[in-house]
Amino acid sequence: MVYNNVTINFLSMTPQVLLDGLRRLVREEPPLQGKGTYEAMQHEWLGRASHLIRQWDRTQAIEFQIAARAMAGNFSRQMNYGTVLTMIYEAIASLENNLPADIGQVFGPGAVYDFFKALNELVGDATKSIFIVDPYMDNSIFDGYLSNIGSSVAARLLVSHYADSVTFAAAAFSKQRGNKVSVRRSSALHDRVIFIDSAQCWVLGTSIKDAAAKKPTYLAPISSDVVSEKLRIYEELWAAGTEG
Repeated sequence: MVYNNVTINFLSMTPQVLLDGLRRLVREEPPLQGKGTYEAMQHEWLGRASHLIRQWDRTQAIEFQIAARAMAGNFSRQMNYGTVLTMIYEAIASLENNLPADIGQVFGPGAVYDFFKALNELVGDATKSIFIVDPYMDNSIFDGYLSNIGSSVAARLLVSHYADSVTFAAAAFSKQRGNKVSVRRSSALHDRVIFIDSAQCWVLGTSIKDAAAKKPTYLAPISSDVVSEKLRIYEELWAAGTEG
């Protein structure tokens, strides 16, 4: 689906990942009411919303898309805004009430060591490569997690805010350990994702840097049948990123 020149890829999501996406959607809602032509931020938000609602319920998504397009066209915007918002909250409530027991691992506030142990075990399973996407990842990734990988495992780190310090640490780590570690910067990152050997994909609820420190977080696997498509998306972000 293309929404105002933004391509939305339909991927299967775990319920926890979908719930997180919907909650983030509510937090990041741009100005949507009133008259006037929408700008890119409003079209992008509606595109994300349509994608997530379709993941939740394809039948409900038809009504949602009709309302979203009416909003974008400034047709009965206030009424359709109510429809859009109500359906988003309905999806959130439905997911909260029906989460399956096996949704990966959930870590409550303060469970810093439990998260550290779980992620270390995951990273330690890599035999060929690790690809970590985290906009707020900092150089603590090396002492905390990458020190656990084998010397033949290559690592790629896609970051946003601490790229300089991560790049400096990566050079020192590579020189001493012998691992090939590459760092790129992208301003288009929103999610926290880890690929293990290009075969597993795990999604994190918060940045690795602050995981479980003050807020709950989770470590959830993406269905194996869509890992390759998910990887393709982040490979494109990697290719478009800048070094260091």
